Amino acid sequence: MIPNPTWFPTNMAARVLWYANFNKQFALLATDLGFDAADVTSVINDNAVMQFLGNTSVEMEAFNEAVRQYRIIITEHKVGDPMPDFPAVPVLTLPVEIPTGMFERLSDLVDRIRLADNFTTEVGAMLGINPAQPTPPDPNTLKPTIKATPLFESYKFDAFVMRMKMDGFKVQIRRMDSETWSDAGFGTSSPLKVTIQPTTPGQPERLQVRALLTKKNEVIGQPSDPVYVTVNP
Repeated sequence: MIPNPTWFPTNMAARVLWYANFNKQFALLATDLGFDAADVTSVINDNAVMQFLGNTSVEMEAFNEAVRQYRIIITEHKVGDPMPDFPAVPVLTLPVEIPTGMFERLSDLVDRIRLADNFTTEVGAMLGINPAQPTPPDPNTLKPTIKATPLFESYKFDAFVMRMKMDGFKVQIRRMDSETWSDAGFGTSSPLKVTIQPTTPGQPERLQVRALLTKKNEVIGQPSDPVYVTVNP
């Protein structure tokens, strides 16, 4: 398992830093929160292994790059060029052996911390375990995307619109000889089949198409970038 990403980082480098802070703060706060020496020791050991893994990743990446450079020189350089030394293999020693389940132990511990009598949001901030609250997007900046695909049916096309969690959308068209957008269809799911009344019956017609998001039948945000579609008789 992986701890909740609302408070636990999603990449290795950030996790190494997070563990270092959690280890330091938990050692200071454990007694006040009702935890014993065994809990502190468990965190210390898990952090030691996490720091080792983080440092090992850096060392191995550097070693791999050094080997790559050695390969390039030894294979691609000219005869007579200086011969490179093969890079020294990193010597790795695990600082302490721990049981499997580091992340599960961490998640269980965080749950216990939040239930502690002396737990506060300030304590959570020190430990880095307060869930981050995502900032809701500004409705005025929402902008859908649209894809229009002509159908073999007479003067029809399918509109595929990303609704971005809005109630629905409307599709508008603009004819090539016009500066005006007009409503051509309303939908709550994609694809929406749109039927066009041709300017010249019997002739294909090229159109610009765009979409607008709606919520409770009110337009939300900005229109999509327009796309082109040609419908056929």
